[in-house]
Amino acid sequence: MNVIRFIGLLFLFFGILACCVLAVLLAFILARFWPLLIAVLLACLVFEIIARQAGIEVPVESA
Repeated sequence: MNVIRFIGLLFLFFGILACCVLAVLLAFILARFWPLLIAVLLACLVFEIIARQAGIEVPVESA
């Protein structure tokens, strides 16, 4: 039973690690190629406008 738990936790660790690496790479790519950053910001803005018109409220939590 401990082996299965260890393997599960190992997969969880590698999943979190891969997610963090992807976030850092995305931030690097967006900083390096600024037109892509503008495109992502415009896409977020368009999504927010469409969501508001459809009556969908996207909750934003601040720490």
